[in-house]
Amino acid sequence: MTLLTIVQDAAVDLGLAEPSVVIASTDLATKKLLKYANRGGKHLAGYHDWQTLIVEQAYTSIATEEQTNALPSNDYDRMVYNPEIWDRTSNLRLTGPTPQRYWALLKSGVSVGGVTGYWRILGKQLRILPVMSAGHTLGFEYISKRWVQSSGGVRQETFLNDADTSLVPEELITLEIIWRFRHSRGFAQYAEDLSTAEREKEKMAAADRGTGRIRPESSNDGQSPQQPGWTGTVAA
Repeated sequence: MTLLTIVQDAAVDLGLAEPSVVIASTDLATKKLLKYANRGGKHLAGYHDWQTLIVEQAYTSIATEEQTNALPSNDYDRMVYNPEIWDRTSNLRLTGPTPQRYWALLKSGVSVGGVTGYWRILGKQLRILPVMSAGHTLGFEYISKRWVQSSGGVRQETFLNDADTSLVPEELITLEIIWRFRHSRGFAQYAEDLSTAEREKEKMAAADRGTGRIRPESSNDGQSPQQPGWTGTVAA
């Protein structure tokens, strides 16, 4: 389905005239449908780690704490649920995401002998301590913020053309448009439409995950990073 067919389906359910164009339309109702398509799509992209939005990243390390552009600013939205970062060159898993209290100890220069490396994301930049050598391949997965694709295969953050397609389920975008439009008009029926949208969203997210869990309850995988140990001597 394209943006045009998504909006046309929503218009039929809402009892509106089917638009022949969306992006270039001057009709106020069609403009609202477009706004809710983009708003609903962005909401859905953030709701679940859809397989179509997962990016497998292979990044070559640099010898600084901040691994510049390991998380591309034009594409990166967030890490996947329970993320892991591997140093594929050394076949070792880095420890993280590191809580602030541990990171502060690392920054203070406390010895972490025997530990391969800790990672944390600050300001949407990947940081690694102790500073690792340059030239190592770091492998991990993140979620792209570009949930739309043009007819030419270019990934985008919003619908820009009637022929654009969604990388999150189109049926869910239609449902998002319907309840948002009715809510904007003050129709009481929007509550039932919202309930339907939420129910279908949970079902499709569970199916996409391939498990019975609807969505992640927590980002804690039960493997908290090892706290760096003090190797000095306490004075008597």
